[in-house]
Amino acid sequence: MDSKDFLEVNNTGIDSMRPKNVKRRLSLTLTKVYVEALDHLVDEGIYMEHQVAIRAALRLLFRLHKIEPFHSELVGEVEKFQE
Repeated sequence: MDSKDFLEVNNTGIDSMRPKNVKRRLSLTLTKVYVEALDHLVDEGIYMEHQVAIRAALRLLFRLHKIEPFHSELVGEVEKFQE
């Protein structure tokens, strides 16, 4: 890998260089209220699956905090799932 394979995000308060295409699995525990809300979004057909709803929520969080390198990357990912 060379430097073009990494995102610089220092201007957003995140002080590291990360590979663009590396994925990590994260585990999280949610209360019943959150799980039921996610189930509702999926059952109503608003999102195809829980992970897509969570990614959309993260995209909004990143946009709120003006973390643009992540925002534009996630927009393309969500659009891919909606096709």
